[in-house]
Amino acid sequence: MKYTSMIVALFLGAAEAFSSGCGEPLTGAADTLKISLQHAVLLALDRNPDIAIQRLNPAISKAYAEEARAVFDPVLSASATRDENKLQRFLGSRPDPFEMVSTRDQYNLGISETLPTGTTISADASMSASISSIYTDQYSGNIGFTVTQSLLRGFGTGVNLAELRKARFDEDMSREEFTAAASELVASVEKAYWDLYLKADEIRIQKQSYDLAGRQLQETLERVTVGRLPELELASVRAEAATRRETLIDAESQYEQARLAFLFLLNPETESVWTLFPQPLDAPFIPADTLDPLSEHELLGIQYRPDLRQARLAVAKGDIDIVRTRNGLLPRLDLFITLGKTSYAFTFKDAAPDVSSPFYNVNAGVSFEFPVINREARAQVKRARHTKEQLELSLYNMERLVQWDIRSAYIEVQRARQQIEATIVTRELQEQNLAAELEKFRVGKSTNILVLQVQRDMTASRLDEVRAMVGYLNALIDLYLMEGTLLERRGIDTGQLF
Repeated sequence: MKYTSMIVALFLGAAEAFSSGCGEPLTGAADTLKISLQHAVLLALDRNPDIAIQRLNPAISKAYAEEARAVFDPVLSASATRDENKLQRFLGSRPDPFEMVSTRDQYNLGISETLPTGTTISADASMSASISSIYTDQYSGNIGFTVTQSLLRGFGTGVNLAELRKARFDEDMSREEFTAAASELVASVEKAYWDLYLKADEIRIQKQSYDLAGRQLQETLERVTVGRLPELELASVRAEAATRRETLIDAESQYEQARLAFLFLLNPETESVWTLFPQPLDAPFIPADTLDPLSEHELLGIQYRPDLRQARLAVAKGDIDIVRTRNGLLPRLDLFITLGKTSYAFTFKDAAPDVSSPFYNVNAGVSFEFPVINREARAQVKRARHTKEQLELSLYNMERLVQWDIRSAYIEVQRARQQIEATIVTRELQEQNLAAELEKFRVGKSTNILVLQVQRDMTASRLDEVRAMVGYLNALIDLYLMEGTLLERRGIDTGQLF
């Protein structure tokens, strides 16, 4: 009997230790981080390294778009050259050659720009000085204007803006990719938040179950002491108490894993990140709004799902590739015209370019080029068409996948909602059943085995109830994630996250 009393005392001491340490991290004392669900989401969006990496992709894509736009930027050019020659020349019928020293200075300044229509415009001004030991020194200035227009290959904005439009599509696609990453992060943080709450609640429930076993052991011991029960009855109670202690230890460990996962997502700015003890301020709840008809959720998914919008942008890029490659099948036919004015003088100053000069030059013509077989361009067109067809098929398949995802998530939300009501009823009945079984045990009409079994059933029903509540919230998160509206429903504007 003394041995039995010592076991009971040790059991009650262990229960008190678990009660005082319930919910604390296994690593020891830690700072408490009281945090709401909204604060957790915003902190993760600001501090999570993965989302910080994804945030740079739109900026990189925007830089590529600016690079593609640079093709149409004006180009300014300038040059200065000096040529000096010493040579012999035979003039007329004189048998002896003349030695001649000549110097030529040339200064050029020009600006040119290529337009999206396939037009190249350039304007240039030049001055030259020709100084010779034999001939009269001469200075001249020229101003000219040249227009070159592509008539076939390279004509129109469709082909000339192709790379710029593709770059802008890439920028839009990177934004959709970032939106998808941000949605995934928000979903992960919310699930981690509820999982942390759930694990803490599971510790509380398992602790209550452990305390019930302790009280049952105490009551059984009292009955054994007065001779109303044989001492053999203590074995089953002690075994059940040990099992519940194991379960409580497992619950503590699972809470620690949930705590670390939550802190990893948040990445709070503190040196002692892993010793923080998050304390959720929000409890699981049933949202006031009800589900819309399934067809409306499908329409939302078709409209807002980020990966589906990326697929549509990819199809649009495929259209641009077809336009660009088909242009390669055309021959090159360019029309060009140059108008210029030249002025002459005996001094460098007087030879400045003058548009009123009577001396002019006009140069006009066409140039033609066509590869006879043109295998490369034909192959590029075929590849672009096949790629476009592939993208369209992928888009169609993705639309079906979105519908499937939403329907599956919708069914899970309905199941989880009904499960909450069922678990509440089950828990209430199990509490009544336990009260009845305890009363029967006190009057000698029940056994320890039956009481312990009913206690286990009641503990399981309490766990099922809180798990059902968290499961319903997670199912809603999955539904909103599948339809691409999670960020909008949480009031998060992705445009402010860049």
